[in-house]
Amino acid sequence: MMHKLTDARTVIHFNGVPVNVRPIFWIAPPTMWLMLTWLAGKRRPERSLGQRLLVALLGLPFPFLADVGHALAHTESAKRAGAPMDQVLLSLDMPRTLYNNNDVTPAIHRQRSLGGPIYSAASLLGSLLWRALSAPDSLSRELADIACLSHGFILTGALLPLPIVDGGVILKWTLVEQGYTPEDANAVVKKAGVLSLALLSGVITWLLWSRREAIRRFWAANGRTPNDPV
Repeated sequence: MMHKLTDARTVIHFNGVPVNVRPIFWIAPPTMWLMLTWLAGKRRPERSLGQRLLVALLGLPFPFLADVGHALAHTESAKRAGAPMDQVLLSLDMPRTLYNNNDVTPAIHRQRSLGGPIYSAASLLGSLLWRALSAPDSLSRELADIACLSHGFILTGALLPLPIVDGGVILKWTLVEQGYTPEDANAVVKKAGVLSLALLSGVITWLLWSRREAIRRFWAANGRTPNDPV
């Protein structure tokens, strides 16, 4: 199936694969910058607007390294699987990894899906190490927190058994390899996706509720102890 992208423009080739960007994608960087500016002020209320904007600008690359980098990593796993990717599409939603030829074996489908999770897991481990080596209340620790949250969020989402992400693809083609029809496998993935989202929502709600006092103290402490120069 050919993917016609009438409003997308190729901005770069990565690993031999065109990265096509729709105009609406460019809303994302300034929106993320504003969100990180708010977060920088929430952590350190004494910061001036200029300081908040600067800290947010320093943290801005990490969400995109996590999100776009995850998609780009699939170009390598697809190449190693012998079924290269045809394009990466960036829009306002999640990056899309597009293939003209999906008539491949279940094993190749699974192998093509591994690049992103491997990249995200390695990046999360590196970010956690960076955080551990950073002094408490430092700018380095704050940036490491952004990196950890970014890679952790993408990795968690990618591993959920949802039809449109890596976890769902891996589950579907594992089931097909075990004898399910693609249609039956899709039905199982959909049910597993609904259950996983319900469980994840419950866990997050419970964690936020049970740790509400610790969260309040964390924000208050970060607002009172400005030990870094920015």
